[in-house]
Amino acid sequence: MQSGKSKTAPRIRGLSEVGRYAVGVQWAEGHESIYPLENLRRFCPCNVCGGRIDGEIPAASRRLAQLSRMGEAAVFLEWNDGHETLYTTAQLRDLCRCAYCVKEPERPITGD
Repeated sequence: MQSGKSKTAPRIRGLSEVGRYAVGVQWAEGHESIYPLENLRRFCPCNVCGGRIDGEIPAASRRLAQLSRMGEAAVFLEWNDGHETLYTTAQLRDLCRCAYCVKEPERPITGD
């Protein structure tokens, strides 16, 4: 029995900071995601954070010092407070909360 998930890791076509508060990812298959920095820090998968930070996140912990791709496999984020996060492309793709990904395509976010 096959699940709906592909066994191939998602590939990133483009990666950029979006203003001071988000990271944008253009996926190779054409999808685009915008990740608020607070969410990327809150769901940090490292052993210390464990994939979930509850409560208030200090401002320095929500600001990037560095953003870079790690080949085709991962994205590295260094935060202003010195913490480091490594997301695999699969982990990052799973965090997308756009209308399409949360199965609400009739409710897209618009500039209205």
